Amino acid sequence: MSYAMDGRPGMGTALYTRKLIEQLLQDDRFEWCLVHFDKVDDPLYANVREIIMPQVRLPFATRFVRTLLFFWRYHHESFDVIHWFQPRLYPFFWLAPARHIVVTAHGAGDITALGEFPLSRRMFNAVMKYGNRFIAAVIAVSEFGKEEIVEHYHVPASKVFVTYNGGSEGYTPLAKDEARRRMSAQYGISTPFILDVSRLEPHKNVAMLVEAYELLRHQHPVSHQLVVAGRKGYEAERTLELAQRSAYSADIRFLNYVAPEDLNALYAAADLFVFPSLNEGFGLPLVEAFASGTPVITSTVTALPEVSGDAAVLVDPTSKAALTEAMYRVLSDKSLYAQLVERGLARAKEFTWQKTARATADIYRILLT
Repeated sequence: MSYAMDGRPGMGTALYTRKLIEQLLQDDRFEWCLVHFDKVDDPLYANVREIIMPQVRLPFATRFVRTLLFFWRYHHESFDVIHWFQPRLYPFFWLAPARHIVVTAHGAGDITALGEFPLSRRMFNAVMKYGNRFIAAVIAVSEFGKEEIVEHYHVPASKVFVTYNGGSEGYTPLAKDEARRRMSAQYGISTPFILDVSRLEPHKNVAMLVEAYELLRHQHPVSHQLVVAGRKGYEAERTLELAQRSAYSADIRFLNYVAPEDLNALYAAADLFVFPSLNEGFGLPLVEAFASGTPVITSTVTALPEVSGDAAVLVDPTSKAALTEAMYRVLSDKSLYAQLVERGLARAKEFTWQKTARATADIYRILLT
């Protein structure tokens, strides 16, 4: 069900879907079909069987009805596996023309993350929770994510498989001077700078980072800018207002969107990557920063210690003082800085989309044997 990647640039689940499909299509043990709602200009659909769900326009519930019509129109096909790449299943998903249904839930962030969710999200959560007996396999992207899925979606542990995300491909340590010139020319970023790549939503904890940055500048001889790259989300205004009121507001930059082809240079140009999230099923930016040769500070909670291993400095994300001191320590300790870069490059090699696809295909084969 490839629609999770259509028209959603900058979203982690869209990136997961795209990268996984790119790799899976190279596996000729399977005959692949990509199913989505609308025709898009995407080369991934060019050399594979593409199915566009029946068209219908309704005042509401259009996608729900179109999905049911797809089930009905293709009921004679009996696909071996239908895989949803998000835990966003509509009621009656069990009518899908498939021998086995697979769902990537990542974790249970749709339930546990901070923020107010729309009615549709609550409906999807209820369908996952009370309809998972019709699902053959649920994929988590970390052991922490698996624990969340079992606890909050009530999926039996025997049906939950862990396949780590990739993320290191396409990222490499770039010459810092060249990366900085590129970021200055394209995005007007002055250097040196501290980076976070996060949507402005409560669970990403960017407001705490802004407060810790202000304290860092106040207490230590640091002149770095703070750059946050990510779309605005729920309660973004609170974080933006906090930055505007800061004594260092002129040095705090928010980039609403950075083109994928520029992300490697953005990470490489930064002196430090800080990811103080409160809730992550995986945390793709960690791997991207590791592979770009940038030292990382991240949180002690959820899947972040599992993904970062010994390659990052871990801090309590609710402690402004701890975050401040960690930033100053990494920026001022050259030995620690070099050690983090070396460990990050080694850690990044553990996470490739090829490995993710291989593990995913193995799940399909288990179901079919």
